[in-house]
Amino acid sequence: MASNYEKMLLGAKELFLRRDQEEMIRIWGLEHDGESIRFELFSRPMTLDRKTARLDAAGGEDMPPINPVNDSMIVFDLLTRPSERPKLKGEWASISMLGGVIGAGHDRLLGHDRDAAFFSGAADALAEACRRMNGLPFGKSDVGCVIPVFRDFSAALQFWDGDDEFPARLKFLFDANALDFMHYETLWYVMEGILARLKYLFGEKKGNAV
Repeated sequence: MASNYEKMLLGAKELFLRRDQEEMIRIWGLEHDGESIRFELFSRPMTLDRKTARLDAAGGEDMPPINPVNDSMIVFDLLTRPSERPKLKGEWASISMLGGVIGAGHDRLLGHDRDAAFFSGAADALAEACRRMNGLPFGKSDVGCVIPVFRDFSAALQFWDGDDEFPARLKFLFDANALDFMHYETLWYVMEGILARLKYLFGEKKGNAV
């Protein structure tokens, strides 16, 4: 029996295959031919099969592996959601601000305590992992970076290392117009995708298995 995630992915694929692919290509200015659409996701080249909706990483053997479900859900939501290319507002917002009442509840659950603890005590290695994901410096924190997601859409990450009094903290921010690019739920796939890649690169830097 298919899991809920598999069912959602199947539905997203079917939606993509029903939509006008030429329109998607025009809206986002994507490279393409008769067989595939090409773009970067999290700074890694990807190919999307136009007939089967299969998403594959193109090259980059030193990069973290893709997550077939999460990454595909991000791509399909981005490609099928807008009728015109969304515009960034240029202001950063938290999950709680973007999700209203629902977001406020999620924000309390989203503490990222385990994720912050994973990076605790090694801010330099986390900063190097961010750099390898083409992250640009951001904000006032021990490690802060803006990480490219898709085209001009990015996510900001801030990390404060722990000490004897306070545990490490980690926070994500998105453009205030993020929901013009994707559904609120898809932002969670984006956060998971970034964290999975950072942990992979961080563990590689630290010489640990992740």
